[in-house]
Amino acid sequence: MPIRPLLRTLSNHSLITLTAVSLALSLSACGSNPHQPGKPKQAPVKTQPEAISASKLLEMANQAPSPERESLVLQAAQVYITNQKVNRARDLLVDMDTDILADQAYIKHTDLLSAIALHEGSNFLAHGILTKPRLEQQWQNMEPFMEVSLREKRAQVFALLGEAQESVNERIQLAGLIDNKTQQQKNQDALWQNLMSIPFAELQQLSQNEHGQAARGWYSLAAINKNNQIDLQQQREQLQNWLREWRGHPAHDNLPSDLRLLQSLIDQQPKQIALLLPMQGKLAEAGEAVRDGFFAAYYQALSNGRYTPEVRQYDSSVDALAAYQQAVDEGADLVIGPIDKEKVTELSLMPSLQVPMLSLNYPDAPPAQPLKGFYQFGLAVEDEARQVARQAFLEGHRQAMIIIPTQEWSERSARAFTDEWEKLGGIVVNRTQFQTGANYSGLVKDAMLIEQSQIRTRELQQLLGVQLQSSPRSRGDVDMIFLIADPAQARQIKPTFAFHYAGNIPVYATSQVYSGQPNPKADRDLNGVRFNTMPWLFDTTSSEKQAVAQHTKSAAVYGRLHALGADAFRLYARLPQLEQVPNMRIYGATGALHMLVDGRIEREQIWVRFRNGEAQPLPMVINENELAY
Repeated sequence: MPIRPLLRTLSNHSLITLTAVSLALSLSACGSNPHQPGKPKQAPVKTQPEAISASKLLEMANQAPSPERESLVLQAAQVYITNQKVNRARDLLVDMDTDILADQAYIKHTDLLSAIALHEGSNFLAHGILTKPRLEQQWQNMEPFMEVSLREKRAQVFALLGEAQESVNERIQLAGLIDNKTQQQKNQDALWQNLMSIPFAELQQLSQNEHGQAARGWYSLAAINKNNQIDLQQQREQLQNWLREWRGHPAHDNLPSDLRLLQSLIDQQPKQIALLLPMQGKLAEAGEAVRDGFFAAYYQALSNGRYTPEVRQYDSSVDALAAYQQAVDEGADLVIGPIDKEKVTELSLMPSLQVPMLSLNYPDAPPAQPLKGFYQFGLAVEDEARQVARQAFLEGHRQAMIIIPTQEWSERSARAFTDEWEKLGGIVVNRTQFQTGANYSGLVKDAMLIEQSQIRTRELQQLLGVQLQSSPRSRGDVDMIFLIADPAQARQIKPTFAFHYAGNIPVYATSQVYSGQPNPKADRDLNGVRFNTMPWLFDTTSSEKQAVAQHTKSAAVYGRLHALGADAFRLYARLPQLEQVPNMRIYGATGALHMLVDGRIEREQIWVRFRNGEAQPLPMVINENELAY
């Protein structure tokens, strides 16, 4: 797609304040703070007094010969950006013929235009600008401050689009260019985040095959961290071996913060854990499924010679407060559970906790005052909805339609999506609800405004007095659909989009759209739908999953609760680490887990798409221009 129309289309959907843009485009900046999708940089803007106005520079450019003319236009664009008039800067930049620019002018043009594209969320466009062959030929002739600016943008966009290895390479290059200690640390933190997004097997391979010494050391260190998230002792031993082998590596004397905490975690890990789960009543089977998942991970650790705490189980069915107190009185260092939302709410209202608690659900409302030692982890539908919003926005969508069933949990999910979507800068243009067994064709027809299109055609025929050969059109103000539906509902709703001329609009869904069991014949109607779900469903090598299948008789519907229990075991010794290192992730059965400031553990799930009736895991980001259904 040509640069000009795409940029102008996106100009109406700016993600950030103009203040943040002017900071990002300051050519003297050398920061390395990783940019999160849809999140503005919050640092204060430092601008110099304007010596010449942009209009004056453009007036001078009109009278000047090339290449002075182009230089003046670039200066005017910079002034517009500094004065937060980004649309005017964009118009100047996209109108320039870069083929006639001298090398230094081309570099400056690339820096300015890529920054606008990146901060407006046009990540694929920014990627294209920053990877042109001509730019690759300019590194040796570039001023250091400009190389820092461009490599920082490249590192950001590579990370945003899931090209973690390329982002790591850029940040290793940046490490040799930045002399400010604060910026060096930010760059290293971002580098480590990129490394942690690479699968363990790939890290192992890169640690052996990468040519650069610094890169090999980083990949080796990341593999140690990624592969030993349950076994603290083994991780410490492998880290000590790494430190002996890589004495000259940049990370030797400045380990990532999560690794620096290893010894204290080992010293402080709980010796006795209480499982607070329902043993009777309507949630008894759910409690049993969580318990089975927990002990599958527990016995796997035990069989591998790892340290395991003593575990005692208590019934939370009747009086969760009394069960908690009994567990404390009997020596528990950590309480895990309960799973009942009402019981979790009761415990969250305690004035203080004698020992920390990892609840396996979330209270109805967060405590009025932060409750020290109260950690919350569960399978919240809101987490999935927020992740859909972030992913769809990252992939370039801005105008969403929501289609959900009339159920309380789906209402919560839709609210979470809407809040996150609008916070990012997106627009919800329509929200439609349906009852199970509804007329789904009529539902989609109304949502896509097909009737209005047919009315317009009839009115035009009456006006002209002739029969028109035309097809109805669906509304043009929707570029993504957020669907919450179970498999049976979705199999009926999805095909109606194509029937009503909206088959090319991407459909995003939550995990409820997939039963967890392959069914290619029935799921062909879901082709193209992408959804987020927990890695557990697609992990064929998990020893915990195999143990659950072998030793329990739980129905498949409880698979997600097995994963929840397994991850509760993964988390128990790492809670202080997650609390102290905000960007740290535990890569578990339910997703990549990180802790928010209120002690709430949020999940980032994998992405999957139906293709030929099969649910297939996807790369991190999809380029719509290359997507084939």
